[in-house]
Amino acid sequence: MENNKPTIKDIATIAGVSIPTVHKAIYGKPGVSEKTRERVLKITHELNYSINPTASRLKRGTLNLAVVLPLLPEDCNQFFRKIWEGIDDAEKMMQDYNVTLERMPCGRTSADQIPIFEKILKRDNIHGVITYCWDDTTLNVYFEQLLEKGIPVVTVHSDAVNSKRVGCARASGRRTGQLAAELLGKLTPPSGRVILMSGNHKLKLLRDNAMGFCDYITEQHPGLAILDISNACGNFSLEDTLVQELENHPDIVGIYCNSASNCIAMCHALKRTDKWKHIAAISSDIFAELEPYLMDGTVDASIWQAPEFQSKEGVCMLYEYLSGQHLQQEVRYVQLGIVMKNNFHDYL
Repeated sequence: MENNKPTIKDIATIAGVSIPTVHKAIYGKPGVSEKTRERVLKITHELNYSINPTASRLKRGTLNLAVVLPLLPEDCNQFFRKIWEGIDDAEKMMQDYNVTLERMPCGRTSADQIPIFEKILKRDNIHGVITYCWDDTTLNVYFEQLLEKGIPVVTVHSDAVNSKRVGCARASGRRTGQLAAELLGKLTPPSGRVILMSGNHKLKLLRDNAMGFCDYITEQHPGLAILDISNACGNFSLEDTLVQELENHPDIVGIYCNSASNCIAMCHALKRTDKWKHIAAISSDIFAELEPYLMDGTVDASIWQAPEFQSKEGVCMLYEYLSGQHLQQEVRYVQLGIVMKNNFHDYL
């Protein structure tokens, strides 16, 4: 046991039961046999396990977690739609523990989130926060103030650099980029040009993704040149910019879009130029609007980053922290997947 301080996980391991069973036994909740409850409580006593003040609120059913996540227009909300599905699942999972999730949806900038955090700081009935970061550092001062007030923050998908958040659930940006590069390298000829639609450069996650992609292509496929297109397209839309690049560079053999919200723009551009049959295309994540483009071959594959599991895991991390458990990993990475038309519905 790390630092000789027992955790709920330690008790569960010794007792040979699940962590939820230990919670139910300790806090007197139904669903546990009396024999199991006595065994768990005996181990708890032998380990000198103590319930911290925050965790004791679980018994009284007073934990209220604020969910500050983006809720965007339907045409660009593909990724966050799945994030919210994970929150819905987590809420059902937490019903037995009398934990409530208070939804506080935000827009697509840090400036939209700041008023929400200022309101949370003035309240006394918020015990933890789940959120997403639109850039690396803007929210750091609020995370620090919240923690000083005893309100821990867990981020999902996009993290805050050098902040006081207590944990993060996300995909590995670098590994995601490397996986896309490895797959694209198998789908393209050894020479030509590949486009990287690298998304919002304010996010370290997407910068890491782009770096992982570029490093892998450079090392493993030196015959492929990389053309990087970010969200910043001047007076042109992302779709129009991509159309222009496709028309200007006849040697383009592949394209990778690392942001789910930009994938449909990629598909539209490929259709407009009628080059979708000749260019290998890899998108990000899985959502209903992507189905026709996977089925007709416009998109060859998509890299699934498990957004619904990221948010669900974020809620679990926050609950564990508040219940006095030691977070073995400050950052928890979800598994990645490669999705094609024949397994699309398994992931959807």
